Amino acid sequence: MIWTFCPTNRCSYSIKMTYMNIWIDINHVPQFNFYKRIITLLSEQGNKVWITVLQRGKLLKIINRELSGMPNVVIVPMGRHKMTKWSAVFEANLLRIPKMWWWKRKTSIDIAFSNGFQLALVSHLNNIPNYSFDDDPQTVDYKYKIKYNTICHFCVYSDPSLVGPEKVLPVLKEWAYLAPKYFLPNPQILEKYGVQPKEYVFLREVSVGTVNYAGQASGAILGIQDLIPKDKKVLFSLEEKDKCHLYPKEWILLQEPIEDIHSLIYYSAGLVSSGDSMAREAALLGVPAYYLGIRYDMPANAAAAKVANLQNQKTADFAEWVKNLSVAPEEAEKQQQALRQHIDEEFIDINAYMMALVEQVEIVNH
Repeated sequence: MIWTFCPTNRCSYSIKMTYMNIWIDINHVPQFNFYKRIITLLSEQGNKVWITVLQRGKLLKIINRELSGMPNVVIVPMGRHKMTKWSAVFEANLLRIPKMWWWKRKTSIDIAFSNGFQLALVSHLNNIPNYSFDDDPQTVDYKYKIKYNTICHFCVYSDPSLVGPEKVLPVLKEWAYLAPKYFLPNPQILEKYGVQPKEYVFLREVSVGTVNYAGQASGAILGIQDLIPKDKKVLFSLEEKDKCHLYPKEWILLQEPIEDIHSLIYYSAGLVSSGDSMAREAALLGVPAYYLGIRYDMPANAAAAKVANLQNQKTADFAEWVKNLSVAPEEAEKQQQALRQHIDEEFIDINAYMMALVEQVEIVNH
């Protein structure tokens, strides 16, 4: 949006407002979490936000529920992913490109954002400034995003191995929605589970039947269940619900979708996860976090370990680490606030960074 002040003969001023057409392509839930705040900010400014959504699992339903009624936002289903290898390759990737091409032909766009290569390719061919924000340079479409993005960003804090045309930002993607500026925890959510702040542990067991967890043994939480402090209640997130009988009956099994999950993590005494995504989120929320998986060297995990004290089986013995969860709630909260402040000083505001990219295009175009 641009404000132009034009003097008249009566020495008053008129205002000309120019709004942008922004295209954001979303392929799965973590991407939506990342872009949700910038969508809200752009909408509040009066910009038109076009959101193309891959129909994958409950993604479209979640976006419709959370953005329904938001002014200036248009949600467009674009392609589908049926959670099979064939569908991932052809429907979610190759067949999606011509769909996006024809949609763009009838839609005016000033700037585009995505973490996938399809938007990058279509935008490149239409001379649209386009930007991606990733945290894993090992993805199969890496070279295409490098080639077609105006700038291919990596939100990994620092990575000396990335020395090409990509740009490393001093932040992690989860900070877009977990920074103190954007996240306010709600203690009332604890009433639903009968727990008190810092008096329970949050455990997360993921399925290892995906590409990201290839080579990782299943049941990591099972291996440490006897080490969880007996004075702590347990909130338990389990992807494979059919295996719940293998775990202690007294653990409180959470049912997805979990309402306000980040507040539940924030108020926990600590989080232990066999998946890296939630472990990183907990670390950024200032919660003692332990990752039981094997992706130690992934840049985002390394950054969370360096800046936010995320621990794993290489950096700390679990039996010793878990003893630190029995500190008094007041002391735990004090340590959490100090760590959150430290992270905030180390990381940039990624939403402000994206907004600056939009403003640059405004100046050039108008």
